[in-house]
Amino acid sequence: MAIAIQPFEGNYKLDGNHSSFQFSVTHLGLSTFRASFADIDARLLADDDGAITLVGHARADSVSIEDPQFRAHVVHGADFFEADLHPLIVFRSTSIELGDDRSVVVSGELEIRGVSREVTATGTYAPTITDPSGVSRAALQLGSTVDRRDWEMSWQLPLPDGGDALGWEVEITADLELVREEA
Repeated sequence: MAIAIQPFEGNYKLDGNHSSFQFSVTHLGLSTFRASFADIDARLLADDDGAITLVGHARADSVSIEDPQFRAHVVHGADFFEADLHPLIVFRSTSIELGDDRSVVVSGELEIRGVSREVTATGTYAPTITDPSGVSRAALQLGSTVDRRDWEMSWQLPLPDGGDALGWEVEITADLELVREEA
């Protein structure tokens, strides 16, 4: 159900200190590998007519992998992000539906490696509040599961006992705290 009162007014920029963009994927069918991106940015734009747009990006080479050889393979290799040719992971919303229960459904285009695909993320929103310093803030918590093959990331290694080394499904999460820009 759509909300009766618009919880966002104006333009918001990302508070990078209080936000994160992460992914997780099954490794060897045993555990979950998680990584995050340190260099992210996002903006939420709320028009006077009630339309809301979310745009954001992450620098592929800011992924939180420490081991130099593994990092080089994931960041620069043709099997994964290929960051030298495609430095940004970009999202642009096409629709945002807010519910009375603070639920949110965000649909849009996710571009990875120069390939754009439609994705839908679900989650929650926190309407604008004023923090102790007088700054207006809002937040979105979003999640989506995608198939990495849709972005031509098809590296795989079969396991001797059956199964795959790396899961095809990747869970993406974004926790975004946003600061309203003053006019």
